[in-house]
Amino acid sequence: MNNNINTVSFQEGKASFPDAHDSPKGGKRRKMRLWRSERGATLIEFAFIMIPFFMLIFGIFEVGFVFWGIYDLENATEDAARQIRTGQVYAGGVDLDGFKSRVCSRVSVLGNCMTKIRIDVQSYDSFSQLTSPTALDGDGNLQNSFSYSPGGPGQVVLVSAFYEWPLINPMTGISLSNMANGNRLLRASVAFRNEPFPEN
Repeated sequence: MNNNINTVSFQEGKASFPDAHDSPKGGKRRKMRLWRSERGATLIEFAFIMIPFFMLIFGIFEVGFVFWGIYDLENATEDAARQIRTGQVYAGGVDLDGFKSRVCSRVSVLGNCMTKIRIDVQSYDSFSQLTSPTALDGDGNLQNSFSYSPGGPGQVVLVSAFYEWPLINPMTGISLSNMANGNRLLRASVAFRNEPFPEN
């Protein structure tokens, strides 16, 4: 009589059982164990959050650098503008490139300053006439046509500096970009009345 019953055989005092993996049920059990296995789950979960996490960390650093750049540009513009106010630029015949050089010599985080910075210097008879220059053209890009008029003794002068700061992180660009190409325009301005320095 043939019964489909797995038997246990004893040989030399040891019991031998049929291999469960050889049966269809054993294959199913093995697949279920692999399916339920949680080994590597932490690695997969970390892979999902790794990109947003590092983008967030990098974004924090980038925002900090942007504010550092603004602070740097404001200090450099104010320091260089003193030379206009006291007549040093007027007496020395310093042109736009010379004044740019004086601004760039005072910055620390604005890379490629002489090429990327734009300077606008306008002179007026009174503070009520001050007009802020337009830095961007109709397409939202930084324009190149600015004036350079340091004025004479007693005149009111407005010095404006513009710098295009590149934004790398897409998350940062969404909130900080103010240009058509996705970059951030840094701007610093200082207004003052020239001292009564001698014109000769």
